[in-house]
Amino acid sequence: MANRRLIVYPDKDLMIQAGARRLTLTLLDLLSERVPGGGRRARVDVALSGGSAAQPLGLVADDPLAADIDWSRVHFWWSDERFVPADSADRNALEARRLLLDRLVADGRLPESNIHEIAPDVRPAAEIAKVTADADSADEFVRSAADAENGDLLDKAARAYESELVRELGPEPVIDLMILGMGPDGHYASLFPASSGHHEVLVSDRLAVGVAHSPKMPPLRVSLTAPLIARSRHTWFFAAGAGKADSLAHVFAAGDKGGDPEYPSSFAGGVDEFVWFSTDETVTKL
Repeated sequence: MANRRLIVYPDKDLMIQAGARRLTLTLLDLLSERVPGGGRRARVDVALSGGSAAQPLGLVADDPLAADIDWSRVHFWWSDERFVPADSADRNALEARRLLLDRLVADGRLPESNIHEIAPDVRPAAEIAKVTADADSADEFVRSAADAENGDLLDKAARAYESELVRELGPEPVIDLMILGMGPDGHYASLFPASSGHHEVLVSDRLAVGVAHSPKMPPLRVSLTAPLIARSRHTWFFAAGAGKADSLAHVFAAGDKGGDPEYPSSFAGGVDEFVWFSTDETVTKL
């Protein structure tokens, strides 16, 4: 595993700008790598997330070097997704499409088949609203029925994503570049602290899992698991804001000891590169 590196910028804007340029250069580098026999790699697989970690995408298209990226060989995945309708503003995939991917598809540079989204919630809006209300019901029977319905749908979505990962990348899929963000509570992807009732970060026999009753809205999610994330070739974290300073300190301390379920981001890693990009106000507790 690669040693963790920390790069600290004066502010979030510069961090995002540097992240965009680094993304462009890294894609060019990965696409230019030689493989046994002397040829170039057939593909590069990138996993995206939402929030600050997605923001560099919006600047990539304006980078002159991006014109030299062979997007037809780049495949996009997601570290996690909110299980909501496909047109919901909460969708990480919708944000990534708005920032960059749809533009590349429209220009004919990125095949739509290279975009590997996690399945959305296709239930009618009225049904989603009812089940969401039932999941918070004081009636245990009503609540259990809603949880069972949601759990079944989440598991089907997670297993479908697992199947796609295996079909595309083999039985032990490896992501070339995993781009992540960290929440103020230390979560990453949709792997939340154990104290919130979640232990998905400890799941080791799945590639993806469903997450219900997320402590951060929306409540239904699908996430890649910690072992899959940790074996990525290159793993980047973007963490900015004073509100994340305490968690960042705990994550770094726990990561040095193998990980702490109370600070899930401490389980992350990368094989060739493991970098945290942060800001001055976020590292004050280190």
